Amino acid sequence: MTRTAERTLSSSLPIALLLITGVLAGFTTQAQQTRFDIWKGDAVIGSVLARRTLAEDRTHYLMTSYSEFDLVWKQVVSSLVSTEYRSGAMDKCNSHMKVNGSVRDSSHFASAAEPNNCFVHPDERFSHTEPVEWTTARMYFEEPIGQQRIFVESVLRYCPLQHLGGGAYRLTLPDDKVNRYVYKNGRLEEIHVDRSFFDLVFKRDS
Repeated sequence: MTRTAERTLSSSLPIALLLITGVLAGFTTQAQQTRFDIWKGDAVIGSVLARRTLAEDRTHYLMTSYSEFDLVWKQVVSSLVSTEYRSGAMDKCNSHMKVNGSVRDSSHFASAAEPNNCFVHPDERFSHTEPVEWTTARMYFEEPIGQQRIFVESVLRYCPLQHLGGGAYRLTLPDDKVNRYVYKNGRLEEIHVDRSFFDLVFKRDS
């Protein structure tokens, strides 16, 4: 290689590196995270971390929670919901909840192309092939304006969503369990978990 060619190559390398860096920047993963304190009455008993990661045509949601409270005896509750979208529709998800270290509930959704792609603890298996756009995971980061049903990861089924006015919504789960979501300017601020033996409120931490 001549000296002229070497100088040309040398001078073009920084430009090429800049171009490559610019292209790769377009594929940089973007992450968003928020935290909610879990309130029981006037006491904070735990927290929820919600994270959304965007990369190319995929969006991944991860919600983890931990709480401790007394209900007859001490309850240590941890949960995880992992939901992945591809090209705007749910591609897979799984969830579990543990109480005092033992699995209380769990679920798993695999590719819609697979038979019996849904599993709900302890032994329920069935198929779901309809594209899913809205899940509870997405509700942590977007207000479900105009939606009348939400796919709930823990039961792998659609549940009815009612708009209560303003930024408030009621999601009715199986066994008449109710979650109420409150948004302000499109941002989720609170989730009210209404159950037979206790009520909890998840409040956004600033």
